[in-house]
Amino acid sequence: MRIQRVHPELVNDYCCNIYWVAGDPGNPRDANTLVDVGSSHPGTLDAVLAGIADLPKGIGRRPVEQVVLTHAHYDHAGALAAVVERFHPVVHAFQAGPGVSHPIVDGQWLRVGSLDVRVLHTPGHSDDSICLFCPETRALFSGDTLYRISEGGGAYPACYARSLERLQALRPAVIYPGHGEPIARDAEAFIASALAGVKASTLKP
Repeated sequence: MRIQRVHPELVNDYCCNIYWVAGDPGNPRDANTLVDVGSSHPGTLDAVLAGIADLPKGIGRRPVEQVVLTHAHYDHAGALAAVVERFHPVVHAFQAGPGVSHPIVDGQWLRVGSLDVRVLHTPGHSDDSICLFCPETRALFSGDTLYRISEGGGAYPACYARSLERLQALRPAVIYPGHGEPIARDAEAFIASALAGVKASTLKP
């Protein structure tokens, strides 16, 4: 399993983490996959496309055979049209839209790189937010469903607390978030802290 974070550091752009998950070149079931594609800012886009093209994809394989969007916000999905034009991948997303070839549903299984992952619909940050969980490695791609919430006082939809409870029950070993560094230590504590902060806030119907 190879997971590489692509994150151009541009001070004048707000872009998510893009994760490239490589498959085994000899396994036709595997698919070189991008989890999210980043923003459409020209500088970010040029850096991402060039970086992806140079990744060790395997003989006879395209560097991007598949895209999975965690949600449709611009910093995660803005570059989709350019990525599709350049690499011609299959595109999975919970919300149908331009460039999305395969709408996905809660509970669906996908082959991401060499991993079998389950799609989890986790509304709260957005109505179309999803996470991807691999039971074999206990790796969680969380998009923007998980971020650091250290205390209460905000206001969140009630479904967000339920989504965090669902992720907490998975007991992931490592979290690949939409922003910030991967969380390889105390992943469960990170979720517990976020959930406590949400529950100490105002929950809206």
